This record gives sequence, structure tokens and C-alpha cells, in this order.
Amino acid sequence: MYENAKAVTAYLHGELERAAEMFLEGAREGDIFGAFNYAYCLWRGIGVERDAASARSFFSFASELSGGDAHYNLAILYMHGEGGKRDYRKAFSHMQTAAELGCVEAMLYLGNAYTTGTLFEPDIIGISRIPFHTAEYRTATYYLEGSIEEAEADEEARVRVVSADAGEAFYWFSRAAHHDPTYAEALVAKGQFLYAKCYLDGFGTEYNRERGLKLMLLAGANGSPEATGFLAEQGVPVALLEDVRKKRKG
Repeated sequence: MYENAKAVTAYLHGELERAAEMFLEGAREGDIFGAFNYAYCLWRGIGVERDAASARSFFSFASELSGGDAHYNLAILYMHGEGGKRDYRKAFSHMQTAAELGCVEAMLYLGNAYTTGTLFEPDIIGISRIPFHTAEYRTATYYLEGSIEEAEADEEARVRVVSADAGEAFYWFSRAAHHDPTYAEALVAKGQFLYAKCYLDGFGTEYNRERGLKLMLLAGANGSPEATGFLAEQGVPVALLEDVRKKRKG
């Protein structure tokens, strides 16, 4: 009988082929954790030959997994056309579902997408659950291969998927700011910074400088470099930020 903990332990010990086999065994038994982890192995070619098309299928099988991680990964697969046709509408749909299920990466993505009115390239290109929820950041800029005309058509296709909506952006920044920071402290702090900016700019909500500054202090205390920089520009003493940080930890 499949045991996810044993499979993850094998993975962490560098027994990648054995771990992949165990994850597949779990998927065959109907275990969605095993299916998710096997999908990730297929996607990245870890302990098994890379197969993005099969990864799509296994992530779909694991889509009921709490947290929305499977839907986030599916969004990236559809966005980049990995394992099948590129489909921006499906990518955005999976991103929305991921956010609704509690994925903070997706919440931040949607907030920014509704701010800019386009399906942009995310900094986070996947989420691993080996051994737990871990954001995978891209190390290089993503470029669409092809002619200038194809690049322009691609940009138009991205814009058609989502329209700028300040109210929706504010909602998702708020959700990200109030997310449990246990495994995503830096991302939640970023959400708090963007949420604070909404109040300070009157974006998607009424202008409220006092509330915005309080939220900005919280974001800075939680480690947001953007918030720290903003507060420094406003002449907020570092000592005040440290006081907020100590109160949070206390």
C-alpha cells in the first residue's frame, strides 16, 4: 500500500527513480498526493523521462488536492503550451481556480493581472509539493519563439483573456495579504505591500492614508523589501519598523 511519506523520504535521499515509481504507485491507487508528485516528476524529468503531456493528465487527476497547487501548475502548463496546445483562457481559468482554493501565488498573479489587464509572465513557474508547498521561481526571462508578428499576436491573445479591473485587483491583493504565512511568508508580505498601496493610491477602494500606512508598516515588519523602501522614502524611522516587528514576534 502506498505511503506518501516513504516516497518523499526516498526523494529527499536522492533515490529519484524509486521515488517516482512510488508516486506512480500511489496515483494508481487513487492517492492524489502521489498523483501530484508524480505529475511534478514528469513535468521536470525527475527520476523519470520528461513528459509534459502526461504531467497535465496527472495534475488534472490531482486537481481536488487542497491548496490549489495542481491548478496553478496546470495554468503554467497551458500558458506555455507545455505538453499540448497553448491556451491562455484555460490557463487563466486554472489560475482563478487555484486562487479560489487558497493558492497565494495565484492570488498575487490575479491581482497583478487585473491591475495590468493582461496575462503576463509569472515569476513563479510552478509549485512543488515534495515535501511540501514550495514556489519554484524562474531564473531567466521567458521569450516566445517566433517572428515579431507572432509575438504581437501572442500579446494580443494575452490581453483578450483579462480586462483591467481595480476592484478585482484589490480583492485578490486583500486575499493574499490575509493568507496564512506559514509556508509563504515572503509572498504574504508582498500581498500586504500591494494591499497597502491600494489604500494609499485609492486603487479599487477609497483612499485611506492612515490604513495604508498601517498596512505598509505591517508589510515591512513581515519582510517586504518594497514596503521597507517605501517607508524609508516617506521618512518613517527604522526604529518604528523594528517596534512593529518585535510586537508581531511577541
